[in-house]
Amino acid sequence: MKYTVHIFITLSLLFCGQLSFAQTTLTEQQAIDLALKKSPLLNAATLQVKQQKQLQGTSFNLANPDITLESPTGEFMTVGVLQSFEFPTVYVKQGQLAKQQTVLAEKGKTLTEAEVKQQVKSAYLSLQFANQILQQLKKQDSIYFNIADAAERQFTAGQIDFVAKTFAATQYGEVHNQYVQAQTDAQIALQQLQLFTGIADSITTTPFSKGSAPFLISGITTDSAAIVSTPFIQYYTQTQTIAKKSLQLEKNKALPGFSFGYMNQGLKNTEIPLRLRAGINIPIWFWQYSAAIKAAKTNLQITEQNTLAQQQNLTAKMQQAKGDAIKFQTALSYYESTGLKQADDLITSSGRMFSAGQTDYIAYLRTLSDAYNIQVKYLETLRSYNQSIININYLNGQ
Repeated sequence: MKYTVHIFITLSLLFCGQLSFAQTTLTEQQAIDLALKKSPLLNAATLQVKQQKQLQGTSFNLANPDITLESPTGEFMTVGVLQSFEFPTVYVKQGQLAKQQTVLAEKGKTLTEAEVKQQVKSAYLSLQFANQILQQLKKQDSIYFNIADAAERQFTAGQIDFVAKTFAATQYGEVHNQYVQAQTDAQIALQQLQLFTGIADSITTTPFSKGSAPFLISGITTDSAAIVSTPFIQYYTQTQTIAKKSLQLEKNKALPGFSFGYMNQGLKNTEIPLRLRAGINIPIWFWQYSAAIKAAKTNLQITEQNTLAQQQNLTAKMQQAKGDAIKFQTALSYYESTGLKQADDLITSSGRMFSAGQTDYIAYLRTLSDAYNIQVKYLETLRSYNQSIININYLNGQ
């Protein structure tokens, strides 16, 4: 018997150990760090930067040499080599353009990183909120079940009428339905965070509370100078720089080119210096260069307008995010100073009055519903406030 008990205790400890092993506690920052390592989107952005650095090696792209075998005099065969060159500044401008394209890829990587952070922070917040709502509804579900059960017994004993019994059952059914839905929401939120972090185990988050912003909301500015310095606008400003470099490159392509080679057009005993050839390529087909330059100028204008449009768009989003943060912060102040205390008072007072027989089931349940709705609205407001802070950080490229 003692041996059996020992085995049972050992197996129980092992089972509990497995459960604890399958539970992973993550802070928001840890979740972000994992997601940044595993994000295919960020990996692609990193590879794009690598690709642009590799393409810098193509800046000095010489044309392939012409190698000929011919008989200039009809008496023997001779080999000739001719190499063409662009005007030297063309290669310089191509190198400058390639470097600026690498800078653009790096700025794009910064935006991708901010996007991944926003996704993970939002998923982490969703799981925090879903678990908190689930905990809230679990408590309500237990309380309403006991009330509905008591109402059923009192109806059977003839102490209350059918309306009161049915109302209690209806209220419990509504809360229980919300509780079941909350379980599904929590599972979906967990799966979303697992997807971003690559963790297969169940994830435990830090307590759901007001997020700490790295700045005061009153200090959030939406003036043009601050907007221009954000990574989003810096990215579009970099497209303007690339457009300018492209325009300079097209202008330099219209400059003469050169050629140099070794070609024996004389007798076999012709001196080496006389076998050399040098030439200049004159860009007489001016219309093709002119069209390319005009197109490059138009492209520069397009990038300028796109930058202005993005600046307007970002300003509007920042104003909206700041307004939301201020709005939800004000609401939180009300709940934390007054609303939550009043809800607790309602729950406590109505419970005492119901136990003393001073109120009926319908009035008691309606009071409970109002009080719990205040608590739920507080949680929803807290989530909305934290999400607005996440949005502000994202718009600032953080």
